Amino acid sequence: MAKNIRHTKIDNAYRKDNMRRNLERFSRFNISGLFPTTKDSSPHFFESFNEAHFAVMFEFDPTIVSVKSQPFTIKYLDGKSVRVYTPDCSVTDCNNVIKLIEVKISKALDEKQNRKHGLIKKAFNEHGLEFHVMTEKHLPSRLALSNMMMIKRNATALGEVNFDALNYLLNILSVPTTLAKAVSICKSLNIDTNLISYCILRDYFKIGLSSDLSGESVLFSNVYEGELCRA
Repeated sequence: MAKNIRHTKIDNAYRKDNMRRNLERFSRFNISGLFPTTKDSSPHFFESFNEAHFAVMFEFDPTIVSVKSQPFTIKYLDGKSVRVYTPDCSVTDCNNVIKLIEVKISKALDEKQNRKHGLIKKAFNEHGLEFHVMTEKHLPSRLALSNMMMIKRNATALGEVNFDALNYLLNILSVPTTLAKAVSICKSLNIDTNLISYCILRDYFKIGLSSDLSGESVLFSNVYEGELCRA
């Protein structure tokens, strides 16, 4: 009895009454949740591991300025039938190009799915919008994703940003430098060390994410890359 009550609470917590679509077959075993993002006023909703991982990847992509989960629903023609479709998310880049994204696992892309995606792409193209199907093959490595999530957690733990401290750190921290040295400088100046993660998240500094992070990991300047969105 207690087990059933617990499952009912889980079911209620994950029902998406305020979303534009519901799962075709609801299950408490679906991997769903909310990812806090700096690129939308609302958290990013995900329904699979892949969707969650893309939310992380988009957060660290400096060319993406906005991300919306399940942004809207369209109608498209399938022969004589009218069908509806809601993309998993939309992303807007720094050139104001909007891309609608469908997230799938690669093994699910059979002939039937590819045909459906072709019809959806045609419908979006008629409205001047891009449509892309993305799979785990478009994701960075597991280690890179893990590093991104750790940096995002640290940046979030910072809470409200002290912009005086941020500007001071950016002015005095000579890069390239090691992560250990940057941490040491922050401690000596009584600056929250999580500000370093915030700088990486906001793309003020670059750090290699495809290898284990340690005190010897190097922070690089991002002056050149920062010009990407000044079009």
